[in-house]
Amino acid sequence: MTREIKRGDVWTLPDHRDVLVVSLSGLDEAYGAVLGLVLHPAGRYPDTAMSVVVTDPIPATAVAVNLQQLRAVRFAEATHRGTVEAATMARVDQALRAVLDL
Repeated sequence: MTREIKRGDVWTLPDHRDVLVVSLSGLDEAYGAVLGLVLHPAGRYPDTAMSVVVTDPIPATAVAVNLQQLRAVRFAEATHRGTVEAATMARVDQALRAVLDL
């Protein structure tokens, strides 16, 4: 893979799932895995304390209960779609804290 996997990046995996990376940048190198939220199509879930509407780089909804560990090798054939805005990532962080009781 030629591109680094970074926090806030959105990727489309070979199985066509869109994923928002929420783990710290560099964990893919250190542990061979990242934490991500599988994104749902826009409009499927409302904007709540546990879900965040994403408008860019793709229209989608991030639901904090959908946290998954993904092997970094899955990103070798994935397509980088872009990075979410800082304000959107801050809301995702809030939703994760709410779901994980942090």
